[in-house]
Formats: sequence, structure tokens, C-alpha cells
Amino acid sequence: MLFNSVDYLFFFIACYSIYWIAPGKFRKYILIFFSLVFYGYWSLSFLSHFLLFILITHFFVLAILKTKKKIFLILGVVINLLNLCFFKYILTYLQFLSKEGEISIPFIQSLSEFALPLAISFYTFQMIAYLVDAWHGKFNESPFLNFLLFILFFPQLIAGPIMRHDDFYEQIDRAKLNWDFVHRGILHILSGIIKKVLIADQIAKSINPVFADPSGFDGLSILLSTVAFSLQVYGDFSGYTDIARGSAFLLGYEIPENFRSPFLSVSFSEFWSRWHITLSTWIRDYLYIPLGGNRVSESRFMFNTITVMALAGLWHGNTYTFFIWGFLHGVFLAIERFAFGKLSRKEMNIKQKIFGFIYVFIGFNLISPFFRLDSLKGIYAFWSASTSTAKNFIYKPDFWFLIFACYLFQFVEYKNYFKEKLQPYTNWLVPIFTILVFFALVKIENPVETFIYFQF
Repeated sequence: MLFNSVDYLFFFIACYSIYWIAPGKFRKYILIFFSLVFYGYWSLSFLSHFLLFILITHFFVLAILKTKKKIFLILGVVINLLNLCFFKYILTYLQFLSKEGEISIPFIQSLSEFALPLAISFYTFQMIAYLVDAWHGKFNESPFLNFLLFILFFPQLIAGPIMRHDDFYEQIDRAKLNWDFVHRGILHILSGIIKKVLIADQIAKSINPVFADPSGFDGLSILLSTVAFSLQVYGDFSGYTDIARGSAFLLGYEIPENFRSPFLSVSFSEFWSRWHITLSTWIRDYLYIPLGGNRVSESRFMFNTITVMALAGLWHGNTYTFFIWGFLHGVFLAIERFAFGKLSRKEMNIKQKIFGFIYVFIGFNLISPFFRLDSLKGIYAFWSASTSTAKNFIYKPDFWFLIFACYLFQFVEYKNYFKEKLQPYTNWLVPIFTILVFFALVKIENPVETFIYFQF
């Protein structure tokens, strides 16, 4: 069920009510039950597959803790990666070939329901991190129910954030209902709905026709569509994260922040510390540092950076354009390091910050079509239309309002208003924002749209 659906509203009300009415010792089991219902709502076959790999990973974690043998770490990581690669890349490709008639494999189409288990990219990374942390001795025991809840926890289940065990375990059995979490929870949910439904989905209405038929729009619309698409992805994904964090707050848990005004960044290194933060830190800790981190030569640093970013791009999707998207981000990071060294916002003057902001803004938006289009042919057709003189255009007043609203949220995030600035006023801000969002949703009458990152 989608966070922006009525189904989720009723589901969460039921979970919230039962969860807080029940004695504390039963709340862990209630969350596990509702998380199973949440995932099973999508597909019971997905749920069975998911639980199987939770059990397999738990077995290898216990083996690591008991024997301290590296073979169990290797097997656990390899099995999880094979699961990810088979369903996300191999099976999807075979189904494509079978559909196109290039090959004939009888059982392939019968596996269509399993083409891409929900959240496979996210929970695979969570379980790999857990295996590696067990090997490094970051915990000495792994109670199965805690591990089950850690992986299944429904607010972050489908599209992250990618949690670590130390983000979560200490909160199990200690969750308490307090007004600070209630206020922050409601504000985050409202923020997520505004970003997703009132901004991202409305931007999509303007730019979807452009990406579908770029030759029908003028050149400026082509250029603006790249900017608008970047902001759509931000609103869509950070909107999901806000609703996920808000739901967790209302259940007494605080899960990691995943976005912090990325489009106000003044360097690509800063951008990746603000965009999909939990993926960036996962890549840093479990890929980049094992490859040598910053303790290597400049040439090796550039190679490592480009390699891990290309893999991060491939993590997002199963087409080569995602790989190129990540590769190009790695190139930008490498060029930035070669040309300017280690950049720090605090050490930059105002001219450097303005230049850095423009550099990041242009660079990110120039390669954003690789995230949207699935072939070089499509990307070429898109950019070729930038010289078009067609009469259709997208830059109407409501378009500019959406761009402004998206950047307004950047400022709110940058100043951390939800946690600090707005806290003294939450008693009257929460009901006002709730009423305003309700009437806005009623007026728009928007169909329920899925989240972009659900495909990953």
C-alpha cells in the first residue's frame, strides 16, 4: 500500500491504536505483525521470499558470532548479492529477451510475478551491512525477533532509509509516546505529503509529456524539464522519507534522516552528503573505505570514487543508463577533487560558494536524463530537441510556483526547522497545516501515484 493512499491511512490508524493501547511487552510483536501485513498486502509470494532471506541471513550472522569464521561472512554476502543480481538484473533481462522473441525459455514468463521483489535493493544492503558489522564484532548477540523487526519495520521497508542495527536496536522495547515525537511525526508526514502529492506529482504532470515526446516542445522546455525532473525526484523520494520518518516518530522510533537540502550544495562531495544520505554513508563504509578510502594515491582515489559511484548508479536500476549516471557523478567528484582538493563550505568565500552552487546545479541536471530515460537513443532524441522551435511549452505560472515551493523546502531542511525552529509553535502549526493540506488535496483530486524509488 502506498503512503499517499487511504489504505495506508486506515492501516496506520489501526496499527497506531493497537500499538499504544497494548502493554509495552507486546509492542514489538504488534509491529512485526503489522509489518508482515504491510508487505503481504503487496504480495504473499514477495513476503515468503523476503522471510526466506531474513532466515538465511540470520543463520549466517549466528554462525559468524559463534565461530568467527570469515567463510560465513563471504557466503552470507554472496547469497544476498546473488539474490539481488538474479531478480533485479538477470531475470529481468531474460524476461525482456523472451518478450521480444529473441529467446524461448518456458518458465521465464511464469516467473513474471517475481521479476523484482519490492525493496530488494534496500533490504539487501541492510542485511549485508548487518553481516559485516557482525564480522567486525559490533554486537555479540542477535535476537531473531529484534533482527526480524529491524529488517521488516514497515515505515522504512519499501524505499529506505537504509538503516544500521545501531540506528534501531537501542530503541526496541524503549519506545515511548511523547509530544515531541507526535509533533515531529505529524509535521514530517504533512511535509512528505506536500512534497510528494502537491509538488512532485504536479511537476510530473508538466514534464511527463516532454519526456514522452520532446520534439513537440520548445528548447527552453527541454532544459527546464531536466531541472524539474531533478526536483521531482527530490520531492518524491524525500517526501517518502518524511512520511516514513513521521510514521516512525508516531510509533516512538527515530530513523535516520535521508535528505538535507541537497540542491543548496556548493560541491558534489557536499551534495552526496545531503542526497540519499543513508546510501552515501553505506557506500562510504562498506565499499569506499574497504577499497582504501582517502589513504591512497590521487589516481587510486579517482578510480575508487568513479567505481563506487558507478556501482551506486547500477544499484538504482537495471539499465546501462543508471550505470552511466553513477559513473558521471563519480567523474564529477574526481574532477572536483583534482581541481580544488578537499572542499569545505566553511572555508569557501561567497564567490566560491556561488560558483560551486552553479557547478553542482548544472552538472546534476545535465545528467539527470540518464536517470529517467533507459537508452542512449532516447537521451540523444531528448537533447536533440533542445534546439526545437515547437510552440508547446511548460513554463507557465504554476510551473514556476512548484519550482519555488521545492526550493522553499530546501531552505526549511537546511535550517532544520522541523527539529528546532518550529518546535515552540507546533501546538498551533500542526492543526493549521493539517487543514491546509487537506483542502489542497481535496481541490487537486490527484490520483494515487506510486513513488519513483519503489522500482529500486
